[in-house]
Amino acid sequence: MKRIIKILSIALFLLVCFSTKIFALGAGAQIGGVPGLLINQDDISLENMTANITGTFKMERVPLTIGSGLEFGKIYSDSEYGFSLFADYRTIDVQLINTWSFYSGFGASLKFLTRDFSDWSVAAGARFFAGMNWLFYDGYLELYVQQNVVPTYLNNDFILCLPLETGVRMHF
Repeated sequence: MKRIIKILSIALFLLVCFSTKIFALGAGAQIGGVPGLLINQDDISLENMTANITGTFKMERVPLTIGSGLEFGKIYSDSEYGFSLFADYRTIDVQLINTWSFYSGFGASLKFLTRDFSDWSVAAGARFFAGMNWLFYDGYLELYVQQNVVPTYLNNDFILCLPLETGVRMHF
């Protein structure tokens, strides 16, 4: 009985959030490539080359975008995969021409990575991003591309990750 009450409470909360103008929402998917540069005293080397597939939610009234997805690729010449989370706060959102806009801001990212499900590593970092989006079909669909700069702490190293992401969102 308690489980049913929890499920109904969550469903009611989501229904209220998605049906009011305060919580106008865009939901979609994005793909990205994530090169990462290890910068130390001796040299700069490419130590991270991963890709991600992420589901995103963009809130309209509050300039916030959140996402969660899967990440996979080579890190320190080993194949790794895992889960990634991010939250972005848009500080600049300027309309350039008609339905074409520029946006920028900051956020945070967190990744849980593994090679064999027995040894997990955590990568965390701040996100600084700039991107452009285009709304069409009367503002229901959004195409976007954004470049991020993410100084990341991974395995006792600081890696400068430079994710390039593109995606599509449908607005409710």
